[in-house]
Amino acid sequence: MNITEALQPELPARIAIVGGGGKTTVMFQLARQLPGLVWITTTTHLGTDQLDEFDQHFLLCEPAEIDLPLLKSRRTTLVTGMFTPDYRVRGPEADVMKELLTIADKESISIIVEADGSRSHPIKAPGETEPVIPDWARMVVVVAGLSALDKPFTSEWVHRSERFEVLTGAHPGEPITMNLLTKLLVHPQGGLKGIPANAERVVLLNQANTPELREQAADAVGELLAGGYDRVIIGALQKAPEDLAVFARVKR
Repeated sequence: MNITEALQPELPARIAIVGGGGKTTVMFQLARQLPGLVWITTTTHLGTDQLDEFDQHFLLCEPAEIDLPLLKSRRTTLVTGMFTPDYRVRGPEADVMKELLTIADKESISIIVEADGSRSHPIKAPGETEPVIPDWARMVVVVAGLSALDKPFTSEWVHRSERFEVLTGAHPGEPITMNLLTKLLVHPQGGLKGIPANAERVVLLNQANTPELREQAADAVGELLAGGYDRVIIGALQKAPEDLAVFARVKR
């Protein structure tokens, strides 16, 4: 079972990805697996290492620059704003994104948006203005990297470590446990922050590269589902992208 099969998104997909520990991998795999045309974008910034993973890339400054035949000419298209001084790319401006969404709705094109930045850390606690999840997202995937488990709680393993400390009660230097990670994920100012009311809430416990890590993740499934998630996915997208375990909340 791959990530698209595990998520079972309504098509055309409207998926936002937040957190740390594999957001970019999720985005790449979804773009390749979803049927039909797929547009990929961001509400924050993307690094240059992410720009060549798709069939084409357009930098748009205003709606008048949108060339629909070109945007539809390849199966996966990255759409961003312009480059920043540190050579990353911004997300499109609001008016550009509004027009793209209107077109995508009309043309049944899926959209994937990376709505958070983690500076490649496995765990991310959102800052005051994060994440930036668009209100049109029908599914939000919160990613957490289990490579941080049993590592000391420091900024090496946790992005926005000061927020992680506040939200979980962790002390600097103590081991990062599944219990602490779960506290972050179910906190309304943590993993659940900013998710639109009608969006499906999914948590992906990624980097479960060993049977021991999978077991620790499985032990947290009940609390994550009870804490507000509709679905929990456990796996290692880079090591075993077709070996994902899915747990869903029973709908009444």
